[in-house]
Amino acid sequence: MMKTLYALCLGFLMLDCTAPQSDTYTLIDFDTDYDSLQIRSGGEFVQYINGENGRAIVYQTRYGQTPGLVLGDTKANPWQLTGYHTVKADVTNTGDVPLQAEMFVGNDPDGLVRWYCSDYVDLAPGESKTITVPLAWTPWVFEPQLHIVGMRGAPGQLKTDVTKIHSITFVSRYATVPTSFSIDNIRAEGRLEVRDTTGFFPFVDAYGQYKHRDWPGKTLSDSALRQDIALEDLDLQTQPQNLDAFGGWTAGPQLAATGFFRTEKYQGKWWMVDPEGYLFWSNGLNCVNSRMTLTGIAGREKYFENLPAQDSPLVAFYREGQWASHGFYQGKTPFEAYSFYEANLYRKFGDAWQASFRDLTHRRFRSWGMNTFGNVSDNTLRQEQRTPYVGTVWIRDTPKIEGSEGFWGKFHDVFDPAFRLAVRQSMEGQKIGANDPWCIGFFVDNELSWGVLGSLTIGVIKSPATQPAKVEWVNDLKAKYNTTEHINEAWKIDYQNWEEVLRSQEVPDLEWAQADLNAFYAKIAQTYFRIISEELAQVAPNHLYLGCRFAWANNEATVRAAAQYCDVVSFNKYEYSIADLSLPSGVDKPVMIGEYHFGATDRGHIHPGVKVAQDQAERGKRYESYIQGALRNPQIVGAHWFQYTDQAMTGREDGENYNVGFVDICDKPYSELIEKVRETNYQMYEWRLGG
Repeated sequence: MMKTLYALCLGFLMLDCTAPQSDTYTLIDFDTDYDSLQIRSGGEFVQYINGENGRAIVYQTRYGQTPGLVLGDTKANPWQLTGYHTVKADVTNTGDVPLQAEMFVGNDPDGLVRWYCSDYVDLAPGESKTITVPLAWTPWVFEPQLHIVGMRGAPGQLKTDVTKIHSITFVSRYATVPTSFSIDNIRAEGRLEVRDTTGFFPFVDAYGQYKHRDWPGKTLSDSALRQDIALEDLDLQTQPQNLDAFGGWTAGPQLAATGFFRTEKYQGKWWMVDPEGYLFWSNGLNCVNSRMTLTGIAGREKYFENLPAQDSPLVAFYREGQWASHGFYQGKTPFEAYSFYEANLYRKFGDAWQASFRDLTHRRFRSWGMNTFGNVSDNTLRQEQRTPYVGTVWIRDTPKIEGSEGFWGKFHDVFDPAFRLAVRQSMEGQKIGANDPWCIGFFVDNELSWGVLGSLTIGVIKSPATQPAKVEWVNDLKAKYNTTEHINEAWKIDYQNWEEVLRSQEVPDLEWAQADLNAFYAKIAQTYFRIISEELAQVAPNHLYLGCRFAWANNEATVRAAAQYCDVVSFNKYEYSIADLSLPSGVDKPVMIGEYHFGATDRGHIHPGVKVAQDQAERGKRYESYIQGALRNPQIVGAHWFQYTDQAMTGREDGENYNVGFVDICDKPYSELIEKVRETNYQMYEWRLGG
């Protein structure tokens, strides 16, 4: 039917991209594939129904995300997907609660790749939509496939080995109650254009832009950069009204002024209150920092044309890459890297580029209606006291739970006395903002690997007997059960003595031990937030503890613990809407969104970021929808977009290369996005107060 040759040698992918015989290829036909279809489900039940296009399948979930509904061939025969651009499925919410139906194409062992090969849709009861997962980063692919490293999304590259896909998984994303949705018409669609590789390298121009494509506003000369200054000065004369120096709303009520930011519930909605007592809703951008666009050069020199010669002043923007948690540069630090963004600022402003960058950034924020420098922003910029900001504290050099795991690393051992000492030292070493009225408060840590309820306890069990958290765990079991006979009876296990419990790294049967695992997990979370709260209060008693920026799904125990000790509970929420975001039942605390964004690939970038828009105009529309939904939510007191500038097209140190900036690599604002940002932000307080 189709001839496919796949050879993988030293990371070099060879592909015969034979064109599909038709534009649409049905992967699963529920009318005819009933007998050969392999179904694996973690749900309540799976049944067949008569759908719009013939027979469909209904998946009713019970356990939420894991393991989901896995559909494939009983013989594990891969589908013939070579040459197709997307995989699609039609889904309908057949239940009575909103849900997010998510589809994973294949089961690549690399967690990042598996994530790239997935997408989801929000579904109201009775609503139908189509989930679409592209199989390549661009609508065209190279033949043969090039070996391009250090970029999460690369031009002409397939996302995964399409010759090995023989299953598709559906989950009800982050479900906490039973949900039900039907699945129909699972197919591959669209033909991938095939291009040869002649003349592709180098593919990055002197300004850090993609070389082989043009778009509106692309920078073509140094003089164009300098001409942008006068044009933007004129644009920035547009200003919002009725704001005090901090960005608080002077047309609204004036509450008690304490000289610092605080929170208060006013007319049924949580608010921040600025130092002068005016209502304040924190609308910010993360990483407001010229140094956040570093990209690796070492091992990739042929990607770039016209890198600065040694006699050029632009050599000043070579740096050493010091951090790479994932990707090509992991384990290779330090490595040669370059900051195209800073080089372009120098081209634009000359020797005074740093001061010019800071001044322009403050003016942009005011004109755009943004009022907060978010996480990991430039210290000098923050200390100029022209724009409110959040502080960032990283807890460094802590003891870890050896048996734990997660995307950003192992979890802190909060029961080791060295943990509190590390917290104290980290607070003292990074307390910029303490007693500064322009500082809203402090995020401490970021996207910790909390995992599902009980998972950290499993990490403790898998740790050595000397782990302080494990000693604490066993002491708690001793206090509850007194004897090993009692724990053996409860867990249906056979420990000989407590020393064996301490040494054992075997996870007990969750059917019997889950309650104890959950209880100790909650104790870990409570101890973590309590110690952070106590130590932060010693350094910055006048400022808000803004939490740890939860990411992904978070179980109720961690959120309740955060709400107990944090002034504001923070989440990084990459969604299309957070209007219905809520805390666990009975918890009434203000919430801040630490990260979100929408990106596109119409201006030279290959990877759009976590949440996708079709183009720059739609990025603005999605911004408007997200912020208006947040303003309607009575608990949310702010939302911070990730990030101020685009990431380098060739990837930051860990490979992220997203089009997520308000400005591009040449410091040029995306005008279509900014137009909608202003329109939204200038009405922000009226929206929040009036609904």
